[in-house]
Amino acid sequence: VNRRVSEQMQMENQLRQAMARDELRLVYQPQVDLGSGQLVSCEALLRWHNPQLGEVSPAVFIPVAEEAGLIEQVGAWVLHEACRQAREWLDAGLPPLRIAVNVSARQFSHCDLPAMTEQALQHFHLPAACLELELTESVLAEDYQQLQDTLQNLKALGIHLTMDDFGTGFSSL
Repeated sequence: VNRRVSEQMQMENQLRQAMARDELRLVYQPQVDLGSGQLVSCEALLRWHNPQLGEVSPAVFIPVAEEAGLIEQVGAWVLHEACRQAREWLDAGLPPLRIAVNVSARQFSHCDLPAMTEQALQHFHLPAACLELELTESVLAEDYQQLQDTLQNLKALGIHLTMDDFGTGFSSL
């Protein structure tokens, strides 16, 4: 047990340092319309390359970020970076492309997600149609009134909202 706690603390410290040293990056998974073959959107996927550990799996570091209370900071960085990239692609003359960004349940309930999203869109002069937030089904377990208010405020911004991995968590058959 002590070893596991020590490893957890070490990973948390390395993740804090990773954020300070810009070791995090986004990669973009294309989403293609099978009928037309057109690229319609992409999903921003968070990656971490640690100088000592190499590539650290999101399955390893995301739970650490959530437990350590870092997921809000990481999530804000991801949202900002995805919007920056979308703006860069638009400025390069590419057609508008929707970028999907995952939002954790903790980020959804502990941050002012609508304000953070609006600020990122305004900062990069990005049309709301270029952004999609992917929510996990665990957000449904949150306070209903807060859930409804947040979803309505996000929808009012004009962004797309989707449920990610629905049926794999507490609603799994």
